[in-house]
Amino acid sequence: MIRKSILLLLIIVFGFCTLSSAYDSDDIEWVSDESFTLHWGDSETNDDYVIKAEDFNEDGYVYVTISRDSQILKSAPLHVGNSVSAEDEIQVYVKKVETNIDAWTGNMDDPTAEVEIFRRGLPEFEMTIETDGDDDDSYDPKSISSPSTITATITVENIGDAEAKNVVMTIDTGGLELVEGKLKHYFTSLDKDEVTDPVTIRLKVPLLWDETSYAITAESKGDDIKGIEHVNNDTESVTIEPKWGLYISKSITEEVYMSETAHVLVNIRNGGICDLNSITVTDTMVEGLELKDSVTLEKTISLKPGECTKELISYTLKPVTPGTYTAPSATVKFTAPNGKEYTETSDTSEIEINGPYIALTKTVSSSNVAPGEEVTVTVNVQNTGNRDASVTVSDPSDMLPENISFISGETGFKNVVKKESSTSFSYVIRMDAAGDVKLPAATASFVDMEEYKGEKISNMPVISVTVPPTEGAAASGESAASTENGASGQGDDGNDATSGADNNTEPGFGVLMAVAAFAVVYLIFIRKN
Repeated sequence: MIRKSILLLLIIVFGFCTLSSAYDSDDIEWVSDESFTLHWGDSETNDDYVIKAEDFNEDGYVYVTISRDSQILKSAPLHVGNSVSAEDEIQVYVKKVETNIDAWTGNMDDPTAEVEIFRRGLPEFEMTIETDGDDDDSYDPKSISSPSTITATITVENIGDAEAKNVVMTIDTGGLELVEGKLKHYFTSLDKDEVTDPVTIRLKVPLLWDETSYAITAESKGDDIKGIEHVNNDTESVTIEPKWGLYISKSITEEVYMSETAHVLVNIRNGGICDLNSITVTDTMVEGLELKDSVTLEKTISLKPGECTKELISYTLKPVTPGTYTAPSATVKFTAPNGKEYTETSDTSEIEINGPYIALTKTVSSSNVAPGEEVTVTVNVQNTGNRDASVTVSDPSDMLPENISFISGETGFKNVVKKESSTSFSYVIRMDAAGDVKLPAATASFVDMEEYKGEKISNMPVISVTVPPTEGAAASGESAASTENGASGQGDDGNDATSGADNNTEPGFGVLMAVAAFAVVYLIFIRKN
């Protein structure tokens, strides 16, 4: 009895499966594809099907064949309004037949048939995935307004031309943890233009050290009337911001005068949701200013979530020269438990330093002269700052060394020197004695409209005064040199044989001595032989 029941159940299941897989040709949803006119014996191709008008008759019938791979699949005589289909994939419908019968002969003259081709409609899926994140589908666990879970809503629409059966939707979270909902959904059928009810899932927003993107993918599969599967999918990318947020700020006085000081303040804030330990903060000085305080520009601290510093690095700077300078960024870095180092920098800012900047330069027309020669001394006054200043320069003649005489010219200056401009004055002096002389420095005092004042001194040029050799002294020097090089000799005691005031040699005496020596040598030579 049990065996019979099992057998009966199997027969019922098998019969149900057979019925469910079968279909009626009348249920096929045909879709118009194209139209064309066929002349007697002509053919047209639609994909891999060939439609041909084989014959016509006077009653308005056209004999049509449908072939594929050179094999006739279907043929039929068709009248207007009739159709023929092959393989339940293509259908030929006759819209118009022109027999063109000649009135005299009764024969057809180039008959034609206008036909419309229909193809079996197919289902097609379009997926839609929407999330509740920001406009860029991002989630920031540090933000109070950002949700702690990702809500994704998925729908499937059949945008095809035929019904889909046994539709299955599968969702892939891309690695995100499912909090609520199911990842697989079934739909018995989906008519064309039909949209499924929204499917909603919730995913957990992970807490990460690095910004990470996840791809949520939904796939739909469904069968057409022949049981052929059709698949489509869609992907939505979501971005998860890191759980840490370390923010650093550096502020500096935007504008100061040369007589003032600039203040710098560096602070950091832990805007994340986790503790940050061993945070190193480093600042860099601004060029064009000098550090006025004794301060450490690098510190290491730890911060809890939401905690911030007050005057972590604070110092003042003294201007050196006017101009506009960029304050370098301050840097903060830490090493996370994952072993990776993270770095943030502050914004850069500019500071403008205002005021005059006076420089004195003292030059001479020649640094090597003879006694009695004159030299022109020039003092240049330059204002490289961005403000005008009243400048008084003094280089008095009574400060010159004793061996220098003042001849003429200006030894002082008092006037307004415009910003980014220069002026100069000159005077003439005479060098009265030999030796190296260092000229005294010129001094200047200045004051501007802001009552900023100061003093400057110039460099001190050196002039070498040397006595040139006379013509007689030069000749004596040449004679002495000639005597020393050509007529000098040394005796046995090492003293000069020709030195001494009483040593006078008669002309030709040297020649006679040479002849006598030669004779002595000649006599000795004869005796030996």
